[in-house]
Amino acid sequence: FEVQKSTPYELGLGWTVKLGKSAFIGRDALRAEKARGPEWSTVGLLVDILALEKVYAEYSMPLHLPYTSWNSAVPVYASAEPRDPIGKATSGTWSPILKQYVAIARVRPGHSKPGSRIFLEETIEGRRYPIPAEVVKLPFFDPARKKETLS
Repeated sequence: FEVQKSTPYELGLGWTVKLGKSAFIGRDALRAEKARGPEWSTVGLLVDILALEKVYAEYSMPLHLPYTSWNSAVPVYASAEPRDPIGKATSGTWSPILKQYVAIARVRPGHSKPGSRIFLEETIEGRRYPIPAEVVKLPFFDPARKKETLS
């Protein structure tokens, strides 16, 4: 399916592409994409759990966080008025290391700047709610102790 295809630049893996090497299938298309920029950006989202908790409170329910990962396409919007989606979250979970509700999303490049506020659609009691989320760079956790230093 066309919607399931992604390029290394859309996935944030452009560093793996060596356009200067000898010819390979797709090189011209990747050169053109690098010049114009990708159609999609893959970003991390930190979901606002206080806003999510408020919605659950409307139903006199405790906050429910996903303790196992989900991987369904969830619409993402530019504003709290969910009109035209700017992308979709593809997976998410509660991170016990970060103590945050995190998600990975594919959004239009104009909405991919770290610190941007966008809205993730959450369904609670059969109703859809736009929940604020902050765009962050991936990976979510990148400890210095896990990096090799080359001398």
